[in-house]
Amino acid sequence: MSAQAWQSLAAGEVLRGRELVGQELTGLTWESAGLVDCLCEECTFTSCNFSMTALTDTRFIDCTFVGCKMLAVNWTATGAGSLLAQPLRFERCRLDGATFTGLDLAGFTFRDCQLVDVDFTEASVRRVDFGGSNLSGARFSNTDLRDADLRGTRGLAMDPRDNRLKGARIDMDAAPGLLEVFGLTIT
Repeated sequence: MSAQAWQSLAAGEVLRGRELVGQELTGLTWESAGLVDCLCEECTFTSCNFSMTALTDTRFIDCTFVGCKMLAVNWTATGAGSLLAQPLRFERCRLDGATFTGLDLAGFTFRDCQLVDVDFTEASVRRVDFGGSNLSGARFSNTDLRDADLRGTRGLAMDPRDNRLKGARIDMDAAPGLLEVFGLTIT
């Protein structure tokens, strides 16, 4: 289906059963709308607004999101395994309040993103690049962060005893958020 068939939706509107492959979409607004049983493969979304969009049984495969606003999106509703076919890339996106609980996000990229109050509880974020992102209030509990790149992040706070961190890369900006639970500060 062509990109022209994908248009902005008003709050409460639903787009069902559509496919989009290899397209670039810019400036679409789907705030508080719904995508049901849709497929987006090898697409690039630039400056789109997905805030509070319901993604029921919708798959994004090998897609890139640049400068998108995706507040309070529940990614767990995409359907078991569907989000995970190929890693997704988020660059300079706002994902505040999003939920990735229990999902396998191995190899995803969240570069220079706002991830404030995002829930990564029980998720696998192995080899994820969080470089330059704001993780203030992000929840990590029983999260697999092995080989994740946390360099340049801000606001990181987690209990290293409650998460798997082997091979994770951090710098001095991220380190205080791992030591806080032990009552230690870096000066």
